[in-house]
Amino acid sequence: MHQESVRQVRTDTELQGYLLPYHWFLPAESIWTSIHDAYVSGAVRLVVESGAKRVLEVGCGDGWNCGQLTKAGLQVAGIDWSSNGIDHARRLVPEGSFFCGDLTDSDFKAQFPEPFDAVILVEVLEHIPPEDCISALRNIAGCLKAGGTFVLTTPSVNFPNTNPRHFRHFTPQMLHELVEQSGELRMKHIEGYGDMQHLKLYQWLLPLLDNRLYSVKPLRRRLQNYVRRRAEKTTIDRCCGLIAAMEKKS
Repeated sequence: MHQESVRQVRTDTELQGYLLPYHWFLPAESIWTSIHDAYVSGAVRLVVESGAKRVLEVGCGDGWNCGQLTKAGLQVAGIDWSSNGIDHARRLVPEGSFFCGDLTDSDFKAQFPEPFDAVILVEVLEHIPPEDCISALRNIAGCLKAGGTFVLTTPSVNFPNTNPRHFRHFTPQMLHELVEQSGELRMKHIEGYGDMQHLKLYQWLLPLLDNRLYSVKPLRRRLQNYVRRRAEKTTIDRCCGLIAAMEKKS
């Protein structure tokens, strides 16, 4: 990355701070928890299906995703710029190995000299300046063995970008172009997660079922369960986000 871009992304990360390991305490009944679970479980599934044993998460934060990979029987490492995030990850996923810094740091390469079977990048690409996405993919590919699997998740353009820390959301074509320009990866599979139509239905109905005057809890739970069941493997035209699986060229 360019130095200014690195500084801005690092600043955003520290602003977020991971002062508390919030991923570990998401409310189970929230529809946003369901969408979060959909893309995390999708990434884990694709890694497991690849046959990988050693997995690196880039941008691991407080270690939640690494914890899910560990539960799936994988040997896990994580890297993040947030020292708070890495401290939480080390406490919450003692089976993992963690590094605070950048993929290009010599200390990272010294700690992990062998290439990984798989790398995941979960809801991070949208935080990377567009001019730096290709170099980021190349750095990730440098951590992979030949034929290794790279899985990323990122919001779809179907989902409005109202987050000031998101540079852009993506289409499958945009991801294909980035992968092709990286020169080191080959796209294998793209699927959707979350369902925008059901999410809009949820956002419209919820205030009618749960507001400051009354709460109809049985109907609210039915609505949440209805949307939750439709969060995984959504068609591309109506998905909230994308899950892409790639392999490193031999």
